[in-house]
Amino acid sequence: MTLLEITVLGIVSEQECHAYNIEKIIEERGVRGRLNIGFSTIYAALKKLEKRGLVASRFAPQEKLPGRRIYSVTDSGRRRLYDELKKMLSLPQRSESVFEAALEFGQLLPRKEMKEALSLYEAEISRMIQNKMREMTEIGNPTALQRAMLSRPLALWQAERKWVRELIALL
Repeated sequence: MTLLEITVLGIVSEQECHAYNIEKIIEERGVRGRLNIGFSTIYAALKKLEKRGLVASRFAPQEKLPGRRIYSVTDSGRRRLYDELKKMLSLPQRSESVFEAALEFGQLLPRKEMKEALSLYEAEISRMIQNKMREMTEIGNPTALQRAMLSRPLALWQAERKWVRELIALL
């Protein structure tokens, strides 16, 4: 399953909802910042999930407005989501890194330019750390898992910043 499908299935597992509501939840939770999710892709994911029997839908008419299709998770969908979540949480993931690809050939740059580029990288990480810390303070009373989701990137960026500073010092 794709991350989009897992995200949509997870939201529908929490509550029955229509596509626009899923869009709002994705926006409110900041999921869009972590995944590339467009509004039209939500509809496509819902159709795929429904075709595979992981969600079901029903049409709900509305007074003076067009009706909406309401989605709910099926038993099969809930089992599949649980299996996917357990698998995802139990195995460390590694994604492709443009930074590492550039670092592979960094010796081709003059040392001064390499240091300048790494200093810009370090400054961007510092900005991201500040933004995440601000975001963490804006959330009222987060659950343990919400705190974990917010603090994980912060811990990774802080370690990355330390590593970059050490690399710059070595150059």
